[in-house]
Amino acid sequence: MVLASKDFVSPVDLIATTTAFFDGEIDLDPASSEHANSVVQAKRYFTWRNNGLLQDWTCRNLYLFPPRELLLKSEQPKPTALFTKTMQYKKSAQRVWLELCYQKWLKKEFSQAITLITSTEVALLVTQKIGLDFPMCVLKKKPKLLNDDEKLKPLRSTKVLGFVFYFPPPDNLEESIQKFSTFYSTLGRVYC
Repeated sequence: MVLASKDFVSPVDLIATTTAFFDGEIDLDPASSEHANSVVQAKRYFTWRNNGLLQDWTCRNLYLFPPRELLLKSEQPKPTALFTKTMQYKKSAQRVWLELCYQKWLKKEFSQAITLITSTEVALLVTQKIGLDFPMCVLKKKPKLLNDDEKLKPLRSTKVLGFVFYFPPPDNLEESIQKFSTFYSTLGRVYC
C-alpha cells in the first residue's frame, strides 16, 4: 500500500472559520492536494507525492485534515521512543498524523494548529492513550466533505463525525483558547 493520491477535501465552512481564526491566512497544510488547496488556500502545502509525514512543518499556524486510510509501519515516521515494537502493523493514518502533529507541536515547529479528525476511534480513544488533552470542538453536523477532484463535488452522504482539535500557542494560552471557543462554537460544541 502506498500513500493515497486521492482522499476527501475539508468542509468549506470549517475552512472559512479556520482562516478567520488564523487572522485571514493558513500558513501550512501538510496533508493536502492541488484540488484540496484550492479550498484551503494555504500558503504552503504538501501532497501525497512529497509526503508531509517526512517534511519540516515550521510555520506560524497550520491546518491538518489527515487522510482516512491505513498505513503500514514502513509508511509511518520512525518512532522516537528508545524501545519500539519490532512487529509491523497497520495504523490509522489519522492516528499517525495526529501523533506526529502533537510531536511537532511539542518541538515548537509551529505555534498553533487546527486538526480535523473524522475517525471516532482516533478522536476519543487514541487521544486518551497518547494523553492529548487539548481544546476540541465536536461538530454539530456531519462534515460536508468534498471529493478530491477538479469538480470538488460534495459527498452525497457522510457517515463520519467531525472532531476539531486545537493545538494552542504556548504564549497567550488562555486568550487563544477563549478565541478558539468563540470561533468554533458556531460549528459545534466546544470542550476546553
